[in-house]
Amino acid sequence: MKDTAAIIVAGGKGLRFGGDIRKQYLLLNRRPILWWSLSAFERCPSIESITLVVPGEDVRRVNAQARAWKFRKLAAVVPGGVSRADSVRQGLQHIPQNSRYVAVHDAVRPLVTPVLIENVIRQTRKTKAALAACPSKDTVKIADARGCVASSPSRDRVWLAQTPQIFERHVLERAHRQGRHWPVTDDAQLVERLGIRVKLVESSSENIKVTVPIDLIMARKILEARA
Repeated sequence: MKDTAAIIVAGGKGLRFGGDIRKQYLLLNRRPILWWSLSAFERCPSIESITLVVPGEDVRRVNAQARAWKFRKLAAVVPGGVSRADSVRQGLQHIPQNSRYVAVHDAVRPLVTPVLIENVIRQTRKTKAALAACPSKDTVKIADARGCVASSPSRDRVWLAQTPQIFERHVLERAHRQGRHWPVTDDAQLVERLGIRVKLVESSSENIKVTVPIDLIMARKILEARA
């Protein structure tokens, strides 16, 4: 049942990686990082279309490259906005009108699998909103304003949010309309502020986000192990 449109967000500048490095284009086993995310969504039975959001100045170049990759579901390469939320809103304007659900994924999580994507889609069909997340293996400390421990939440209730995050289309669109000026770091936070419960779908710690150089090394090792 193809009822889900994917928005893959690749609009970041990678400042935490070191300098102005657009890590979404770095090579991971001879392929750009964003190729791996596109490939995973391409292979999902429930995904009907993919919209890729990149920095505005990169649209023409990425479009040309994407044609060579021959992804059948890649419908559009569009320019992103100033923030991640702005880029998601740009993507929402280009998805098919009949898509019932929308999956938002960070392009720099290249090790996402079609199985995980389908698991989150199935949960979203039941609950309107779901996201991939990994139970924390570490004890978490909440800091106060002085950098001291304010509290230590029970580890069995701490999950690390990942992507994909998948929502009923009208829910995500309403969240972005109402939360245009809310300071958030992911789409689930916008949806939570509407009073909608977002279901956690257990994911593997392998679904890493390439943020700093060591993450790229780890991603290469994980792909080698999978092979």
